[in-house]
Amino acid sequence: MADSGVPEESSKAWEEVLRKMLPAGAPMPDEEQLDYSIALEYEGPPVSYEVPKVDPLDLESISIRTSSIVSVSAESTAALPVVAPIVPKASRFTRVRNGGVNWESRSPVVESNNSRRSSSVSRAQFEDSDYGNGRGDELTTSVSVDCRGEAEVKKVNVVTFDTDRDEDELYSPQSSVTDAVGGSPLAVSRSIEKGKKSRVCIRCGKGNRLKEREACIVCDARYCSNCVLKAMGSMPEGRKCVNCIGQPIDESRRSSLGKCSRMLSKVCSPLEVKQIMKAEKECSANQLRPEQLIVNGRQLRQEELAEVLGCSLPPQQLKPGRYWYDKDSGLWGKEGEKPDRIISSKLNVGGKLLPEASNGNTKVFMNGREITKLEHQVLKLAKVQCPRDTHFWVYDDGSYEEEGQNNIKGNIWGKASIRFICSLFSLPVPPENPHGPKEDPSTFSGKSVPEYLDQGRVQKLLLFGLEGSGTSTIFKQAKFLYGNKFTAEELQNIKLMIQSNMYRYLSVLLEGRERFEEEALMEKETTDLDAEESASVETGPDGNKQCVYSINQRFKHFSDWLLDIMAMGDLDTFFPAATREYAPVVDEIWKDPAIQETYKRRAELHFLPDVAKYFLDRAIEVSSNEYEPSDRDILYAEGVTPTNGLAYIDFSLDDHSPMSEIYSDNFDSQPPLTKYQLIRINSKGLHDGCKWLEMFEDARAIVFCIALSDYDQVWVHSTGAVQNRMLASRDLFESILKHPCFTDTPFVLLLNKYDAFEDKINQVPLTVCEWFGDFSPLKPHHNSQSLANQAYYYVAVKFKELYASITGRKLFVWQTRARERTSVDEAFKYTREVLKWDEEKNEDTYGINGDDSFYSTEMSSSPYIRQE
Repeated sequence: MADSGVPEESSKAWEEVLRKMLPAGAPMPDEEQLDYSIALEYEGPPVSYEVPKVDPLDLESISIRTSSIVSVSAESTAALPVVAPIVPKASRFTRVRNGGVNWESRSPVVESNNSRRSSSVSRAQFEDSDYGNGRGDELTTSVSVDCRGEAEVKKVNVVTFDTDRDEDELYSPQSSVTDAVGGSPLAVSRSIEKGKKSRVCIRCGKGNRLKEREACIVCDARYCSNCVLKAMGSMPEGRKCVNCIGQPIDESRRSSLGKCSRMLSKVCSPLEVKQIMKAEKECSANQLRPEQLIVNGRQLRQEELAEVLGCSLPPQQLKPGRYWYDKDSGLWGKEGEKPDRIISSKLNVGGKLLPEASNGNTKVFMNGREITKLEHQVLKLAKVQCPRDTHFWVYDDGSYEEEGQNNIKGNIWGKASIRFICSLFSLPVPPENPHGPKEDPSTFSGKSVPEYLDQGRVQKLLLFGLEGSGTSTIFKQAKFLYGNKFTAEELQNIKLMIQSNMYRYLSVLLEGRERFEEEALMEKETTDLDAEESASVETGPDGNKQCVYSINQRFKHFSDWLLDIMAMGDLDTFFPAATREYAPVVDEIWKDPAIQETYKRRAELHFLPDVAKYFLDRAIEVSSNEYEPSDRDILYAEGVTPTNGLAYIDFSLDDHSPMSEIYSDNFDSQPPLTKYQLIRINSKGLHDGCKWLEMFEDARAIVFCIALSDYDQVWVHSTGAVQNRMLASRDLFESILKHPCFTDTPFVLLLNKYDAFEDKINQVPLTVCEWFGDFSPLKPHHNSQSLANQAYYYVAVKFKELYASITGRKLFVWQTRARERTSVDEAFKYTREVLKWDEEKNEDTYGINGDDSFYSTEMSSSPYIRQE
């Protein structure tokens, strides 16, 4: 090797070799700047693996190329083998001096250093070297020559010679820049496979599963915050590696286009993030390609794709796949499935609509397509005569006629009830103004692609809970919170509902009064044989015995009449029609001392809600024809509709999330709004097989509400069986959890009425509910938490354990006070975060496992469970 004793001729030979490595016309570097490496073959001790071999090269007959991008030219035609080193787990650096070997710990073998020049040379050039006199398999090493002539040899475990590649591929600019992202394409691909498992940065090799990794939207290569800008550069097409620019994205990551991660917002300024996200969504390389879409059995052309995406009602969040399209009605769906949306009609795209496009089997045809059973049921509900072998023509406004007859028979979606049923069955309905202004299909670039991507589909939230748990209050709070004002018709229905409920409350009090009166009289008769000496039992004018719970004869007649109506189930027949007539009587009875004494024992009246006093105190006002419910009256009213059946509202929440995405006020555009549909379902009928729940199989989340204060209350089933209300809620929760339609649906548990729970827990122990028999609270002076707080965490853990035992997943629990608007708002925002986390977990956005979430959902054991 070269050292200070080498003759002048040898030094000139080395200078000639170095000059061949540099670009043409480049000056020789100074000794202080000289930093390059060359490769040679080495004979060393035998190794356990096969060493790759390469034909010897003559340095005099070829032009040695440099690894710099600048030096790559089209005129260079000599074929050189490309060395693709793989980064070893523990790299070593070998220093060779005068035949001696000195091992030291150094950096990895592969380095992206602009000042380094690399080349492969033949073994024949170094035959005179006094290094490597042993025999055995050849070991390829990397030698680094510094300005003093000392050679540094880097030991590489495996070296691959890609000698089969074409010349253009080996020396293309794209392959040249791979050194800047951590090595050759082969090394990158292998590192990616390793990175997916170990969650390490493929560039620097460092891994920490608690830290985020920014992933390339093409090759899924993941980088840490220190390497992401070096690997992706200025990101002209979004989050892509430098060597992935111009390539189509991974379709599994299309939903994350334009969504900034937390790590990117930390390493880039808000303006840079905005520009990167805009480029990522609008870049032509990231858009769908026409060959990815097949409509009516035919692959789309570029102009057809532009027409679909440029129409006034484009398909939202379109993904590659096979679709069918009805040009007359605008119905659009996946091949073999029911329609899932309505787009602009009369688009000249795809092939001819086939009868079996949606895989229907009803023998009823709509525009030549055999419709599905679900569509057939909706047609029947819309009173459309559709026997077998019926052929309809349906237009984009919903009007229809039988085939061969020029006679419009009606509009399928004309009634609001049919539109509501379609939304429940996840069937599309035409917009209010289907004939909006159409755009020129050729001007696809004029339509804002980000708008097209940001239009999300409605996410359904099903709200379940036992009657009295607070589901109706939460539903109405959501209506107040998110801009859905009550219509005049809805206010009138709520008014009538309040008036009817007032008589229901009074009947519960009158029935309890009779029971308490009988108990009081019997107790006095058994304890005091002498009625004349009894102080609390008196004889009335008619000779009947009296007590504190006794009422006069007029009230007694009204009580018997009202209780008979309740027993026969005819309350709705008389009320609220007769509300105004009987309002004075109701007010008198409510103020009677006997009823007031009865109300003092309201804890024993399990069917009397806590809002009874609120309305009975205002019996005259509520019964008036001029009465208009206030916001507070609406919240306190039990139920949502007079029938207390299905009810729904549509609302939107912005995607501003402190836990999942970064939002900056510096952005010109507002955060995208996610559309939700909250559907409140009555608990009645849910125990009868729940077959009708199948219409909600596309629900995004289940929000289940349980009243904490129900632990000592009684629930009466439709069969007459009596059960603890908390146990009834648990059984309902378990039945919905086991329903096959909700196998993969996330659940959010809202533990409601915490304020009432705080008041009750100090009077009635939690252990009165047999499911909570092992609750063992800590004494207050030993623990800073209140008794109610301890009990709350205990109940939450009990439901978490139940949920985990059935699904193997983690339950999300939130504490609410339904009558406080801010508490309900926080509950829905928490639900939004749960859904966002669930999406990110499934898409693996941050390169973490499903269990490594940013949300604390760990099912820890409660410290308040008595240990056996």
